[in-house]
Amino acid sequence: MSTGMFKRMFTRQGRRGNVIIETGLVSILFFTLLFGILDIGQFLFIHHALVQRARNSIRWGAINNIDDTAAIQNKILYNQSTAKTDAKGNAVTGYFGLTATDVTVTTSGKNTDNYRVNVTINSFPFKVFGIAGHGTYKGTPISMSVPVGLYN
Repeated sequence: MSTGMFKRMFTRQGRRGNVIIETGLVSILFFTLLFGILDIGQFLFIHHALVQRARNSIRWGAINNIDDTAAIQNKILYNQSTAKTDAKGNAVTGYFGLTATDVTVTTSGKNTDNYRVNVTINSFPFKVFGIAGHGTYKGTPISMSVPVGLYN
């Protein structure tokens, strides 16, 4: 091995492009993890917000009129007891893009000690911005059953 080749391999002159390559590789890994953490955080935030909205709507329904399931559904969707419509009279999307078909409110065990309100949010849309694949996805169903006796 000649001294010139040895000098280029083990001195600064032979390693000029290494920094750019290493930075590129580390940056790809870093941004993939960053976007993944942001996507998971967004999903958890939306899920928690929907659970809280459903609980608050059930409390509101128990105080006002527990048999009015449409008002409870509207409270989940629009945070008001009536449906929101646009200028043409069409229903608008609700909280985080939910529609009336996404939310189901039923009651069971009326006039018994086990009188309950059952709420199911069938799916909720959320957007993913990650490098692996971006787009709009549907979240897992949220289901809760609350005894009305807790609020009366």
